[in-house]
Amino acid sequence: MAYVDDIDQPPEIKDCLKQFSKNPKGFLLLSGWNGTGKTYAAEAVFKSFHYPDIDYRMFTTQTDLNLRWQKQIKEWGETTYLLNQITMTKLLVLDDVGTRVPSEAFMDFLYAIIEKRDRERDSVGTIITTNMNSSDMRLKFGDAFTSRVASGKCFRLESKDRRFKDW
Repeated sequence: MAYVDDIDQPPEIKDCLKQFSKNPKGFLLLSGWNGTGKTYAAEAVFKSFHYPDIDYRMFTTQTDLNLRWQKQIKEWGETTYLLNQITMTKLLVLDDVGTRVPSEAFMDFLYAIIEKRDRERDSVGTIITTNMNSSDMRLKFGDAFTSRVASGKCFRLESKDRRFKDW
């Protein structure tokens, strides 16, 4: 896993990532095709961010979060604890948003996270990575979700798939 200084992105994006790693506030949306470096950049910010004495960071994919949500419902019958834990973390990275079609109930949970973090945007940071463009995100998650996520910095990462090699 790299630090922000190690990533290969245009200066505007790299400068924003450095600033976000020092003081995560609001939303940072990284979109682009597979292999363009979205997760790599998000991991670099995550690794570069240090909060004094306490690790208030969470890195999860939409799929992993859905599994945690299902487990909490099964074990406790509700998700308040998980919602509060995610809402209060200083830096949240939500990776691969939109890669799977979530249930309506999980969509409500995901929206609750985004809504609560939007209300706290002056004190918490949220990085979202996705393959979707804004039109696709609106269709899948709705206008309110997309508007909140897009209220911060948004970057479309453009490059060929870094993982794909000709054989």
